[in-house]
Amino acid sequence: MKTVPNIHPVSFDLALELILKYDQNQKKATETIELKDSAGRTLASDVFADIDFPGADISAMDGYCLSTVNLAGAGINNLIGLPILAGIDAGHKIDKITPGSCAYIATGGMLPSGADSVVKIEDVEISPDGNNAIFSAPAKVGNFIRPRATELRTGDIMVAAGTQITPFVIGQLATAGQTVVQTIKKPKVAIITSGDEVLMPWEKPQPWQVRNGNCPMLRAQVEEAGAIAFEIGIARDVGDHALELFLKAAECADIIVTSGGISMGRKDPFKQVFARLEIEPVFYGIKMKPGKPVFFGSYKNKPVFGLPGNQTSTAVTFELLVRPYIRKILGLPNRLTMHLKLSKESINDSRRDFFKRGHLIEQDNITLVQPLESQESHMLSSLAGAEILFLHPANDEKIAAGSSVKCWLLKG
Repeated sequence: MKTVPNIHPVSFDLALELILKYDQNQKKATETIELKDSAGRTLASDVFADIDFPGADISAMDGYCLSTVNLAGAGINNLIGLPILAGIDAGHKIDKITPGSCAYIATGGMLPSGADSVVKIEDVEISPDGNNAIFSAPAKVGNFIRPRATELRTGDIMVAAGTQITPFVIGQLATAGQTVVQTIKKPKVAIITSGDEVLMPWEKPQPWQVRNGNCPMLRAQVEEAGAIAFEIGIARDVGDHALELFLKAAECADIIVTSGGISMGRKDPFKQVFARLEIEPVFYGIKMKPGKPVFFGSYKNKPVFGLPGNQTSTAVTFELLVRPYIRKILGLPNRLTMHLKLSKESINDSRRDFFKRGHLIEQDNITLVQPLESQESHMLSSLAGAEILFLHPANDEKIAAGSSVKCWLLKG
C-alpha cells in the first residue's frame, strides 16, 4: 500500500490554479429543466429567435400615426387638422389609414399601412367634438417608430450559451417561446467529516467531545455555491469505517469533500484512506492560514478535497478553493474580489499567507475593512460575524492602517 506523502505546502495561488485546471477539457453535464425553475442556472445551449423582434413596425409612443405628407407646412400659424379613425391599442390593429387621416396608436401598437410617422400625444390637440387631431408642426418619416426586426431577426442568437439565467433572461427566454431550457447540471457534492470525538448535533457532548458543525456548515456552503449536497456521515478512526463512507461518497457524487483526518495525527482516517486507494495528490498542503493541511487529488476522475477539521479552517478553505471549482463547473462567476483599505494595523507572524476575517465599516464616506478581534482557526465565531476575507501576505509581518489589501466578499 502506498502512503500519502508528508505535507509539502504549495502557494495558495498555485493551489487554486491547479484546482481550476483540473478536468478543464471534460464536457460539462447538462439537463433540461422548466423555465420557471431556471433562475440562477447557466444556459447550456444557444437560444435562437423564432420570430422577428419586433414582429412589425410598432409605435414607441402613445400618439397619432399618420403620413408625413399630410403635415407638410404645419406650424403655429398654420394648424392642420386630420380626422381621427378608430384607435389602435396594443394587441389590436387596423390594416390601413386612408389618405388625409390619422389614428390614435398606443405604445407597442402595430403601424398600419399608409402611416410612416407617430406624433406623440402631448404634441396633439383634439377638437372639441373629438373627431379631429390638430397638429402645429410637421413630422419626420420614422418618428417614434420601432422598425420590424431592429432588435433581432428570425434565426439570430437571442440568448447565448454560458449566460447566467436571471429573472430578466427568463423574460427574454419566455418571449422566445421557451418553456424548458437546457442548463449546466448541478454537480453532486458528498461531504464526510471525521473523528471519534464528533457527535451529532442533537447529542450532548462530554468535555472531550464536540458536536458535528462541519457537515451542516459545508452542506450550506455547497448549496449556496449552487451544487447539490449529500451528508455521508462521520468517519470513525478505527477499522474500515472511513473507507466505507468514502467509497459510498464516490458512488453517489461528482465531487468528494472530507473534513478533518488529513493532518499529521497517527489515526487521521482520510490520510489512510487516500493511501489505501492510492490517490495521488495534485498537492498536499498550502502555505496559508487557516488551512495548511489541504489535500487535493482525484479518485476515478472525481476531484477529492481533503479539508482540515477546525471549523474556521474548513469554512475558509472551502470558500477559497472548493467554491471556485463548483462555480467554474456551473459556468457562474465566483465571489467578488476587490482591494480595500484597512481600518487598523494587521499583524502576521505565521510566515504563511493569512486569510483574515473582517467586516465592512464606513468612515468619511470610505468603505474600510475592520479585522475581527478573533482570528483563531478553531473558533467558528471568528468567521460567523465576518463579511469579508482579506489577505495578509506571508512576506509582510505588519500592514499599517490605511493600506490596501485584497478582499473576498463572503456574500453574493
